[in-house]
Amino acid sequence: MSNDDFYICLLLSNAGHYDESQAYLVRLQNKFHGSQSITVATIHHLLANSLTHIGAFAEAKQNKRKAYNIYRTKFGPDHACTVQSYKKP
Repeated sequence: MSNDDFYICLLLSNAGHYDESQAYLVRLQNKFHGSQSITVATIHHLLANSLTHIGAFAEAKQNKRKAYNIYRTKFGPDHACTVQSYKKP
């Protein structure tokens, strides 16, 4: 996944196109090998943010939890990514 992919997701989300942003993120997630990659964790984090904006809080919480678990496994509990993914939006 390139930075361009992240920027597309962010642009869609910031423009209020949350459904399109979510669909794009899910498609990108399916391209990656290994469900425990840092990139997949980042996708879960971005997806959680989009879901929060549209009021889908239960789904957002699930994605935040997935991101947190991957970051914690890869980086440990005190790493900035892990701590940030644990914070409430």
